[in-house]
Amino acid sequence: MIVCYLGPAGTSDHRAIDLLATISNPEPLPMATVAEIIQTVNFMPGCLGVVPLEDSTNGELTTILDRLIFEAESVLIREEVVLVEDICAFGTDPDLLVTTVVSHPLILELCSQFIKERGLVTRHAVSTSEACKIVIEEKGVGIVALAPPRVGHMAGLQVSAVEVLDTPDIRTRYVLIGREVAPRSGDDKTSLVVTPSVDRVGFLAEIAARFAKHNVNLTSILSRPLQAKIGTYAFHITCEGHITDRRVKDAIDELLDFGASVKLLGSYPRWRGVEVTTPSSLLPLGSVDSSSSAEAKIRLKHPGIASE
Repeated sequence: MIVCYLGPAGTSDHRAIDLLATISNPEPLPMATVAEIIQTVNFMPGCLGVVPLEDSTNGELTTILDRLIFEAESVLIREEVVLVEDICAFGTDPDLLVTTVVSHPLILELCSQFIKERGLVTRHAVSTSEACKIVIEEKGVGIVALAPPRVGHMAGLQVSAVEVLDTPDIRTRYVLIGREVAPRSGDDKTSLVVTPSVDRVGFLAEIAARFAKHNVNLTSILSRPLQAKIGTYAFHITCEGHITDRRVKDAIDELLDFGASVKLLGSYPRWRGVEVTTPSSLLPLGSVDSSSSAEAKIRLKHPGIASE
């Protein structure tokens, strides 16, 4: 089974294929862009693809999600997995004085504190695997690569520093896409895109009410404004259950009767491992609750007064 991914070999997208449980003996096929992956799956029956949809730094990756929603008619999500990775600094000699660090731009950003504290010069690479190759080619000039342990060890490099991330680990949710709905597993999620026929107050509440009526739990809602109809939104909704479940079908029937357009984005087994979470373990800074001071509650409800 061919599984397209964002290449080159050794990227996080490539390693995510190893986590897939619904296919056996996948044949990875690297591609240059996510758009190419989605269009290949859309027009080539039997071909699958792996794309990222969420990470702990940026949240929902709306650019990729929009491609699935608006640019692909036949692509469906078949499975989800979460890749958790640590990052280390790898070099050819652990005793060498380090002056430069090379990695993918996102990894460099996630290790900004490590880089700043040591006053290192940064260089960009298309992937962590490519960063390791650069270190090997420029052996002895004080350069290290920031890469996952598996990538660095496979390249034959030595660890020169650990715990280089600003936050403990990187989590990315990947989805397997194809042209067929995954069979029921007994513990599934369904992703839908619901678009109202007209823009009106309370439509989102109406959507939630119809799912609640049929005892279907919503796990996420993301709104996307539409260019074609100013003021109208498409809502990307994920709920518990499979599209073949009676309660899910009944909720969709009511949405159609209500005048909404509905697109199925996939039904797939729910990931049972660690989830993608925000980097912070605290409430949003400045949050106010029932135990907060009277002054804080006033500042929340009357920010203009509190700031004078």
